[in-house]
Amino acid sequence: MLLMNNKLKIQFMIVTIAVVILSLLYFLFPVANYRFFPKCIFHELTGLYCPGCGSQRAFSALLHGDLLLALHDNLLMVCSIPLLIYSAYIFTWNTFHQQKKRQRFFYSPAFVKSFLLLLIAFAVLRNINLSPFNLLAPVL
Repeated sequence: MLLMNNKLKIQFMIVTIAVVILSLLYFLFPVANYRFFPKCIFHELTGLYCPGCGSQRAFSALLHGDLLLALHDNLLMVCSIPLLIYSAYIFTWNTFHQQKKRQRFFYSPAFVKSFLLLLIAFAVLRNINLSPFNLLAPVL
């Protein structure tokens, strides 16, 4: 049990360091100003926006306090942040406590099906070049 706990703590440290480094990268080098960030392969090949298009710019905008730009770049990513925070909370809790919490919410069939439908709907709607759907397309 002690070995497993140490393994979780190492994983926690690695994830924390990665998040800090990536956050610093996106803060110090705003995506809108620098071209060395990876481009979306799906968009490059098809010209269409995938559900993740604009996520890097949205994350960078959030780090700089521009919520409106972040929402415009990727509404779904910004709205999914509470889910990420919840998942990070459970991961952190399980790393440092003996009594483990389970993420039943994410593993329920209803959540998985609903989120998949939401992803598909978001991907389709943001590619319709008519108002108001074109507001879902990211700023390039």
